[in-house]
Amino acid sequence: MFKRVSRVILFASSAAAFGQGPFESLPRPPIPADPLELVTAAAQQVQTPEQRLAATMLLTHARDLSNVRAQPYDLKTSFLTSGSLPSDGSWTMEDIAIRGAYRWTAQGPNYSGVTVYPGSTQGLAYSNQAGGSIPLRLKQVREAIFFVNPPMGPRAAIRVAAGYLNGAAQSCVLNVTGAGGRTFTGARNWEEEEYCVDSNTGLLTTYSPAPGLYVRYDYSTAKQFHGKTIPNGFTITEAGRQIVDARIENVTDPAASAALFNTNGLTAAGVGRVMDGGSRFRGFVPLGKLPVPGATGNSRIQVAVLHGNAMPDGSISELEILASSDASLNQTALNRAAAQQQMRLGARSQPGATPQSEHIFFTFEFLVSQ
Repeated sequence: MFKRVSRVILFASSAAAFGQGPFESLPRPPIPADPLELVTAAAQQVQTPEQRLAATMLLTHARDLSNVRAQPYDLKTSFLTSGSLPSDGSWTMEDIAIRGAYRWTAQGPNYSGVTVYPGSTQGLAYSNQAGGSIPLRLKQVREAIFFVNPPMGPRAAIRVAAGYLNGAAQSCVLNVTGAGGRTFTGARNWEEEEYCVDSNTGLLTTYSPAPGLYVRYDYSTAKQFHGKTIPNGFTITEAGRQIVDARIENVTDPAASAALFNTNGLTAAGVGRVMDGGSRFRGFVPLGKLPVPGATGNSRIQVAVLHGNAMPDGSISELEILASSDASLNQTALNRAAAQQQMRLGARSQPGATPQSEHIFFTFEFLVSQ
């Protein structure tokens, strides 16, 4: 499984004071209820090296149990997506890796992609989609299979909690990458990712990169592959609605055929991966007539979380609301997210590097007057 790279960027629509001091201390509303939200009571902040190690090893072990990339493989996946995005519809996907070479293909609405790395994923990529554009739904499915691996560095805030799904006990880990010295209390926070592992099997049951967005893995007819337990499928829900139903059709040893990695008819796209883990942006947005910085008596916070597709040229498309505490602010949040292409400064790749499109998450905290 590839290591996931996640960037957290803080931006504000006013002076820096809106992101710190008394405004940071204002209470946030609870995240919306969801059938797959398992951390509904107070989670516990890890305090000792032993507790931090236990939390990180829980997720490392879960990944290792079902890591298809621990050996050469040929993985075939199909998925059906529903919604209002151009990429919604019926999809098929195949990933093949052997002796450092890698090939993945995907076919779906308005998209047919082939990417080949004859040497390694750190080397030269060849593709028929050299511009680097990958539809959002395809990104979501690939992330659910290959990129569920939180970068828990020294600045990550980690909390743990117990949960239950259909009566089965779960061990859950909450993570905020790049939290610095901030701490979190209560149930799940708007910024936290959530990973829940079956306490009996050790397998990852649910993954939620943001409130409102949940991946649920199905092992009812799991496939055994070189000692790894590969889920037979998974679903992705957004705001309580299922938008992806994915099936692992087959996983086998790859055929020993050099023709699989032939680059004839493909274009050299660049050096490096065409896809990595997503970025996270947190913004403070003052609305209406507000008190001067430092006075919070008549102010409150409302929150909206959304995601979208950041293109290699810096444009942002396929935006969707995932969760919000005040639906009347949803359109404002969408407008703010669409405008953030201005801060991305156009093309994001240096010459010779593989252009990357990116799954991007926005958390807007609106400061509103009472």
